[in-house]
Amino acid sequence: MFEKIYQKDIIIYLSFIFISFPILLISGPFLSDLLVVFFSIFFLIRYKDFQFSRQSRVFLALISIFYLLINISSILSDYVFLSLKSTLPYFRFIFFSFVISILISRIEKNELSNKYFNLIFQLIFIFLFIDSFYQFFNLENLFGFEIPPHMSDERVSSLFGEELILGSYVSKIMFLYLGFLHGKQNNPRNFLNVDFKILFILLITLSTIFISGDRAAFVLAVIGTFMYLFINLNFKAIGIIAVFMAIVFFIIQGNPSYKSRYNVLFQTIFIDRVVGQSTHHQHFKTAYKMFDEKKLFGHGVKSFRNKCNLKKFNSGPKSCSTHPHNYYLQLLSATGIFTFIILTIFFVFILKELIENFIIKIKKNKINNKKICYLISVFIAIFPFATSGSFFNNWISFTIFLSLGFLLSEYKILSYSVKRN
Repeated sequence: MFEKIYQKDIIIYLSFIFISFPILLISGPFLSDLLVVFFSIFFLIRYKDFQFSRQSRVFLALISIFYLLINISSILSDYVFLSLKSTLPYFRFIFFSFVISILISRIEKNELSNKYFNLIFQLIFIFLFIDSFYQFFNLENLFGFEIPPHMSDERVSSLFGEELILGSYVSKIMFLYLGFLHGKQNNPRNFLNVDFKILFILLITLSTIFISGDRAAFVLAVIGTFMYLFINLNFKAIGIIAVFMAIVFFIIQGNPSYKSRYNVLFQTIFIDRVVGQSTHHQHFKTAYKMFDEKKLFGHGVKSFRNKCNLKKFNSGPKSCSTHPHNYYLQLLSATGIFTFIILTIFFVFILKELIENFIIKIKKNKINNKKICYLISVFIAIFPFATSGSFFNNWISFTIFLSLGFLLSEYKILSYSVKRN
């Protein structure tokens, strides 16, 4: 009896701890990684109480093989300990996503945790919207944090200080919240009346990302927003958002650096039709050269920074960095072809699911917007044709497996019930 009550309380406590994750992400990588470790320990201690469905076998096989492969790459690397330091404890993110998939449904059903979850997200999005525009015009935010001097004329960081990840942060969590807002609500008759919150959140998050100056995050957020509205066949909302963003763009016209920054983005995408700038292209070429030398298992995680200046890999004066700035090329160069294939398979699965939901909307006029939002969140998190941070960075890994956890909750491949001894 006591054990049952204890376990029930543990899940409730974990739920309330988890709803603070948007704040933890703002605080930096330490607290978010601490949450990952705490949840993974809980999974290891109570793993017998987690049951996987039969349908989850392929997913479990792929993610287990992925973990095995990245560690084989580390062992075969010239920098074994440096590489293993990142790959060996990587299982914690996998377990973290398993625990999240259980907690999401509990949060949805618990009135109090549901209320706080909504409140935290709403306050964060509204504050970042106000704070980022305040910083844009005053060069410091409401708490006096100044924009980093070297980027003061073309970027906004808000609460993140010298870390220019405001746009990345918002783009990575906006669709998680939108999905949570939808809950089990399907087939909204009037977007503006039924889902006014959704439209409001889309407007302020897109504006915040835009004003942050993070071009990659903005493009991905726009793609995600368009996919969401297009699948819903809601062209009126597309028009409203387009007009609102045009107004925001007009507001920043007074800053020539911002104007130039987005003009370059427009030219890169629609005229040059390439990903990233010349510096990124040098990183990409170097990563491919490294992959070409060791196709099966790569050079090991964190090897790029140590080998990019070697003559046989060098692709120009700016070919060297800590990582290639693209997840897929990073996997190719660091861990080889097999991990690249696994991530590609998963991305194709996400794309297939989004297309199937669109077809269902067309044929049956039925739609699960919560699932679509979670799919879009993962789609954005692992989109292949964009510049990115390091796949094995703790903060980025947290956001990727965070989105995965939300998505797993919708597929219900995992259940949790306390077994009596």
